[in-house]
Amino acid sequence: MKKTATRIGMTAAAAALALGTTLGPAHAAGVKIGYVGGISGACGGLTHSARKAMEIAQGEINDAGGVLGGPIEIVWRDSKTKPDEGAKQARDLILSEEVDLLTGVCSSSVFMAINPIAKQYGVPLFSAISGTHKATIDFGHPFVVQTQPHTLMEGKALAEYAARKGWKNIVTMGLDYEWGRTTVKVFTEELAKLNPDAKIARQLWPRIGETNLTSYITAALADEPDLIMAVMFGSGTNSLIKQGKAYGLLERTELLTFLSTESYMSLGRDIPDGVHGWARGPFYALTTDAAKEFVAKYQGAHDGEYPNDWGILGYDVMYIIAGALEKAGSTDPAALREALGAMSFDTLRGEIRMRMIDNTFNAPSFIGVTKMTDDYPFPVMTDVNVIPGDVTLPDEATVEALREAAKG
Repeated sequence: MKKTATRIGMTAAAAALALGTTLGPAHAAGVKIGYVGGISGACGGLTHSARKAMEIAQGEINDAGGVLGGPIEIVWRDSKTKPDEGAKQARDLILSEEVDLLTGVCSSSVFMAINPIAKQYGVPLFSAISGTHKATIDFGHPFVVQTQPHTLMEGKALAEYAARKGWKNIVTMGLDYEWGRTTVKVFTEELAKLNPDAKIARQLWPRIGETNLTSYITAALADEPDLIMAVMFGSGTNSLIKQGKAYGLLERTELLTFLSTESYMSLGRDIPDGVHGWARGPFYALTTDAAKEFVAKYQGAHDGEYPNDWGILGYDVMYIIAGALEKAGSTDPAALREALGAMSFDTLRGEIRMRMIDNTFNAPSFIGVTKMTDDYPFPVMTDVNVIPGDVTLPDEATVEALREAAKG
């Protein structure tokens, strides 16, 4: 029988949120968390909500008595959305701050840079935002954990959605780095299985941070596609939609792109009805009582602001760690991993659990169609398809094959 971790009535033991490292941290009580996130750079518009949400969870747990005899402390570091800076900050958090664990991480490239640092020092690393599967599958180690859908899961979910829609002539547009490249690759491979009649007419690769996308838009439309599948985020998504208007992009083809909540907030009515989007934690599509309570608390603390997806994921990861430490009963990383694999977790996104082969949670993906409603001052996705992680997780044979191939 798996145990379910909740956030109701947590005591100090129930809120135990600490991971031991092989370095033996000097602090005697409580827990020290090192957060490495893209506070500035390409991820800057995303991670502010994660920080606010994690601080809410931190306050809740500390108000319930703290952890392991003391309060939670979070040391915030900015990777500037640069892999070398992320690795530098992670190493300093371990060696100078003597943190018990690492979390955060926005960019997949930064995640890949931090992962070997965590492995080297035996410090658990919880990814709450980054999408790449390679850190947990291809180059995984016992103490790296992924609590959101990764590229293999999202690529498969997108392919299934596209196959159901019957789109046959498709142009892909993916940011030219780990997340974009891998998601497009998986989408293409999975779609070929599901709909052999579908054709990828062209693949386009804007650079991360590139804002003038007109040449990519005109190139995509030249193929008269049924669909443009765009693996973009933040300013990239915003530029694609805004600049596409001048070329009638959304009148000439369908668009399927990554639409986390901050894009809706920043674009507002510039997003027309009918755009197909996917997300990892859209607050408006979450039906749990805990999610509704969190949104109200977040708004109350931040002048009515709504949390973006990264706020949902950041809040969840704090309580995932807390529940696992309660069961583990110690800060030992191996004991923590065993606890994670033996539990299910009552998160804002519903009940999820981690499988041991790749330390990956069966987190859901959300895909829907944009529409302006009376409920919010910005569009949201409607007709949301919640695709369970059990459907999209690769099977164990695939995990083993990817690991073997990564050795070569």
